[in-house]
Amino acid sequence: MESPVSSSKEQIVAFLKAHKQEFYEQYGVERIGLFGSLLRGELRDDSDIDIAIEMSADRKSLKNFLAFKRKLEAEFRRPVDLGIESTLKPAVRESIARNILYV
Repeated sequence: MESPVSSSKEQIVAFLKAHKQEFYEQYGVERIGLFGSLLRGELRDDSDIDIAIEMSADRKSLKNFLAFKRKLEAEFRRPVDLGIESTLKPAVRESIARNILYV
């Protein structure tokens, strides 16, 4: 399978949607949102992919968070800036809320 690394936003969204159930089962990820340069159409070769997630309370752990981050970075072959949306600073959360695409 071709990696979405140099692919379009649509291909990255399609990958995340196609694996959403797997991400929940393996890592407890309940919600995934994309934001940043990818959504603005400004993704460059050196850009990371900005993703905000929510995890189920019983599966929220550093181990699952880091394993999910590594999974995405291996798939996309680029850094992923991953954050748990509910733990972000209020100003950051508000900024993201205006420009986020949930998959």
